Amino acid sequence: MAFKNCNFNMLKKVFLWGAAFLLHASGLAFGQLSGKVFVDENGNGRQDKGEKVYQGAVVSDGLSVVKTDKDGHFELPGWEKQHFVAIYPSSDFNAPVRYWPIKPEVKEYNFAVRAKAVKKDVSFVHISDTETFQYGDWVDDLKRYAQVNKPDFIVHTGDICYESGMKWHSENLTEKELGVPVYYCLGNHDLIKGEYGEAYFESRFGPAWYAFEEGNALYVITPMMGGDYPPGFDHKDIGTWLKNLLQAYDKAQDKYFFNHDLLTSNEQFDFAIDENEKVNLNQFGLKAWFYGHMHVNMTKEHGDTGIRSFCTSSMPQGGIDHSPSSFREVKVSEDGHLESTMKWTYLRRNIRIVNPNKGLGLLDEHNMFRVSVNVYDCAAEVERVRYSVWGEEGFNWTSALQEDQWAEMQERSDWNWEAELKLDTLGKHTLVVDAYLKSGEVVHRKTEFIAQKAIVPKQKELDWGNLSGNAAHLGHVENGLKSPFVLQWSTNLGSNVFMSSPVLYSHYVLSSGFDDGEAKNCFIVCLDANSGKERWRFKSRNGIKNQMVVAKGLVIATDMEGFTYALDIESGELIWQKSTGYNRKYGFVSGIVSDGSLVYTGFSENLRALEATTGRTVWQAKENRGGYGATTTMTIADNVLIVSRQWGGIDAFDKNTGRHLWTRNDAGLRFRDGNLTYAEGFLWVAERFTTEESRLHKIDLKTGETLSYFDTQMKNTGTSCPIVWEDKIFVAGSHPGIAAFDRKGERLWLFEVGEALFYTPSYFQNQEQSIESSAVLVGKQLIFAAMDGHVYVLNAENGKLLWKNDLGAPLMTAPAVATEGFYICDFAGNVYFFKGQHDD
Repeated sequence: MAFKNCNFNMLKKVFLWGAAFLLHASGLAFGQLSGKVFVDENGNGRQDKGEKVYQGAVVSDGLSVVKTDKDGHFELPGWEKQHFVAIYPSSDFNAPVRYWPIKPEVKEYNFAVRAKAVKKDVSFVHISDTETFQYGDWVDDLKRYAQVNKPDFIVHTGDICYESGMKWHSENLTEKELGVPVYYCLGNHDLIKGEYGEAYFESRFGPAWYAFEEGNALYVITPMMGGDYPPGFDHKDIGTWLKNLLQAYDKAQDKYFFNHDLLTSNEQFDFAIDENEKVNLNQFGLKAWFYGHMHVNMTKEHGDTGIRSFCTSSMPQGGIDHSPSSFREVKVSEDGHLESTMKWTYLRRNIRIVNPNKGLGLLDEHNMFRVSVNVYDCAAEVERVRYSVWGEEGFNWTSALQEDQWAEMQERSDWNWEAELKLDTLGKHTLVVDAYLKSGEVVHRKTEFIAQKAIVPKQKELDWGNLSGNAAHLGHVENGLKSPFVLQWSTNLGSNVFMSSPVLYSHYVLSSGFDDGEAKNCFIVCLDANSGKERWRFKSRNGIKNQMVVAKGLVIATDMEGFTYALDIESGELIWQKSTGYNRKYGFVSGIVSDGSLVYTGFSENLRALEATTGRTVWQAKENRGGYGATTTMTIADNVLIVSRQWGGIDAFDKNTGRHLWTRNDAGLRFRDGNLTYAEGFLWVAERFTTEESRLHKIDLKTGETLSYFDTQMKNTGTSCPIVWEDKIFVAGSHPGIAAFDRKGERLWLFEVGEALFYTPSYFQNQEQSIESSAVLVGKQLIFAAMDGHVYVLNAENGKLLWKNDLGAPLMTAPAVATEGFYICDFAGNVYFFKGQHDD
């Protein structure tokens, strides 16, 4: 009765004020928040006379999301975990200040915005998992890319890493330093000890979840939901904010989400608010999800939804699955078409004429000659390459005026350009190449060569159906071949080649390519082994990154999404196709193996033996043993199948029944990259025991126990197979090269390779000299390739260099040896045939 004549609204205000006071007194900055948004035409940060307000601007306190009214005013109810008032820039304005920390003394949170034209096409860069506190050449790569290409923004999807990493990034990878806006996601290693897990992140980068418009789309930054320390938010907080955010925008508007992790590998992108409520992003125009965390490069489409996910590995260093150091360029057109391209770091104006090679150009029976150039720059796209070929007169002051002598080369992959021409004369010639970069730079190269008629081999019964030529990966053949080797031909497959070492059958050579940008340029290609001419190509669903096999006249391969294909080698006809049920965030990157009748593929619970001729499942593993996809190729040792799981270990199965025999997951064998060789009744494998010590193990096949080991005195995080031969063991390391040891582990010699052109072994980024290729011992000559772009031949007895060839692109494949020479592939997508000499 005492309040009978009181104004109800006044009582409501008094109540809210009192509640806010009590919450503030208990340490919570919780209360109603208000402000306005105005168009700051003169850029002084104040609303001057005549400057208009902005109606419809989106503002949030991290939970509620509201729009400004006709007076440019907004009110937010506030909540107990509020830290910022943030404006979400629209396509037609920039906000120099995107957020204000909430402080008790601040009465209004006003935002000055600057009008801009709405972009039709949008481009941005996706980086992730840089995990560093120090400067590296990759930073200059990113700066130069931004200067040349002027993307609209850069998104870092987290794992900036700890206090020192976040401090360094907030000072060095900023809009001021790069010239474009930089947006950061919160990763699991960015949740550190403090008042709450994301507190330090917020002090450096502001809100850990927010959104902005660019062009016709909405871009949404979301946080990792857990990590090294508990976050100050939960699923209900982020889910409620998401629900409010999506209600503030057109439901049909395209949405692009960024997070440190992938929400789901399945078709429905459901974010759970609690046990009873979820936000289904499929219903709100989700187009793509960008993430990191896995340290892999991977893209796929989620069923028939049209939603795509893109994982980007680390820009400074090699990925856990040996994905190259890289970043992702993304372009979104006005009509919503998305185009993604990988950019490989540490490469500037890199060029090499690979054919003609070592002063020799071989012509076919029609006097046709293929010119091939590997050229790449990570920051400035190669827009065109032109070439000219000159005879005895050479390229001089007079001939340079003959513009009609120049012709354009065709781009075959992101790293290779080719042209076919007819030479009417043999003998001395000069090739001149000019590569034009988007930066305005021109890379010029010239080489002299002798044109000769090729003597085409007539190889007919080639047999090289597994890595290193056999299922045990022995890597030793006797056929009388010796150096020097001469490039007989090169052919580009039209995409990058990772660890898909060539296989041989009859008179054919086959390899496969991948495309982590779009998953479109993914092929199995069959070439004539004698001429290099393409016989057929087959497009796979996703990239095939590792070893294919030959069995029963079929080439069989498994792609990144776990789809296995069997094609008739003679015709290219698809005989069967099978899904292994693989549905993981990281791609299938293991090499498969065959005993000639069965093919072994899949991972963990999807590991299976397939009948080569039909694809029928003979057996399938019974449990998920965990672990990550590994770049190792499976090995067959008598009746035992050996498989690997990164961060999981080595598993042995009965190859006929699938019965699990043993697992080794201790020390360096758990986190291991090297392939296993079966020789002399034992398994041999190199591993990284600690960061300072690497060991070569001799393992009992029946029990999995290590019988003996020795320190290799190298780093062993590459994927090479050891070679056991007579009294020696050859081990190729991920740094600094390849070495020979006696049976007691005493090093007999070490051959160092050059610095890697880019980095692939896990966490490598410091000028390492890496080998990913398994060597093959041909007689007494070791043939292998390295990440420095060279193919090498060494004397196996003393490690002396006999021959090398610079191809200008990293090589991760093992050689496939034929009667007349060997085949090998580079990352640029080239298949090479080097013809050898024979003992007289």
